Amino acid sequence: MALSTSPSDRQPGIAIRPLQVDSLHLTEIPRPQPGPGEVQIKIRHVGVCGTDRELIRAHFGAAPAGEEVLVLGHEMLGEVAAVGAGVQGFAPGELVTATVRRPDNCPACQAGQPDMCQWRQYTERGIAGLHGYMTETVVEDPRYLIPVPPALAHAGILVEPLSVVEKGLRQANLIQRRINSWNPKQAVVFGTGPIGLLGALMLLVRDIDVVVVGRRPAQSLLAAEIVEAAGGRYLAVSDDDLHKVGADLPSIDLILEASGRQGPFFPAIQMLGANGVLVLLSGMRRSSEVSVSPAAINGGLLGGNKVIVGSVNSAKEDFELGVADLARFEARWPGLAERLITRRVPGLVEFAQILEQPAGDIKTIIEV
Repeated sequence: MALSTSPSDRQPGIAIRPLQVDSLHLTEIPRPQPGPGEVQIKIRHVGVCGTDRELIRAHFGAAPAGEEVLVLGHEMLGEVAAVGAGVQGFAPGELVTATVRRPDNCPACQAGQPDMCQWRQYTERGIAGLHGYMTETVVEDPRYLIPVPPALAHAGILVEPLSVVEKGLRQANLIQRRINSWNPKQAVVFGTGPIGLLGALMLLVRDIDVVVVGRRPAQSLLAAEIVEAAGGRYLAVSDDDLHKVGADLPSIDLILEASGRQGPFFPAIQMLGANGVLVLLSGMRRSSEVSVSPAAINGGLLGGNKVIVGSVNSAKEDFELGVADLARFEARWPGLAERLITRRVPGLVEFAQILEQPAGDIKTIIEV
């Protein structure tokens, strides 16, 4: 089947057959037109992340009702192409991004918090029940759109992963209202992918001292250069030596776990200071069984009033906070955030390239 990118009623999309291995392919889907109350968006950039690769590996995912394939992509930067009747606040030519999750009827969703969904019957763009953004044009409800200033066009694709960290830190701050004197000074970040690095920049722009922990030597790692350029510190530490990370630090107020590995979890509990918060931002790959005493976990948390909080997805307010923080990054460290974009795939037809993940790759994007 020949695939055309010319204006028509059909358009290409990078898709999978959910829960089927080796099903990544280029398909054709209808090119949507905006109805009343809808916004048509021309996709500029789509991010590729670990979730997309897990979908490709058939770990999870669901096609829209009545369909066999799912178009991937939940990180998007696009341009408003047209607006339907009654739409206010958006005009052709403006840059936008969009939230990922759409609500079900649970109490949290009905209260405007689909990121805290209780029933888990939600749909998600490019993940569960809704086609994603790895195509040319989409139509969206303006309630789920977030404006992106033209000055952030070069790095606006990072707003979605940044929103995930924004939510995690927002949750930590809400929890820490239990402490009248909460004013974090020292943080540790595990992980050198987009979530970990964006989390580090978020903390550094707030003048919090940050140590980012990875496994590869700093001399060979762009992530280390980015951290140090922003005023942070990078440590290369093996899992066997993680317990040493906090040895020369003052009390650690906040830890972000964004590595997706088991190794840092228990050492993080131990190194966290009194009244501290450990925020889990990444799904954990199961590599081996670990034997740990429940009493040790209990003692590590209870004695210091420590908290562990898991955080997934993000709300519209987190996207808005992400746009604001991306602007702060640009003002303080011009061009630094864009360095996280390490690979650009030239067009949808090169879809097979999203399977690749070269050493040192931080963020791959598709330039539609």
